Amino acid sequence: MKLDNKKIEFIINCDIEEMASLLQEEYGMDLLKAFDTIYNSKIYQKLTNTETGLYIQSPLYIYNYLKEELGDCKK
Repeated sequence: MKLDNKKIEFIINCDIEEMASLLQEEYGMDLLKAFDTIYNSKIYQKLTNTETGLYIQSPLYIYNYLKEELGDCKK
């Protein structure tokens, strides 16, 4: 099944929302700081580049890459 751009955008936004919640829980960030962290990350660039296919992975999978980028490699 081929996903159209609206569906892909919806999936990406859901991933971002879940990652923001995880940042709030794990790092104690407020919502704006969590979104700012995501939107200014290299992972966000990869997530929004549909050619990488990263958007089809689970938010937790993507979040672990974000944590690595932030310098937190604990699993």
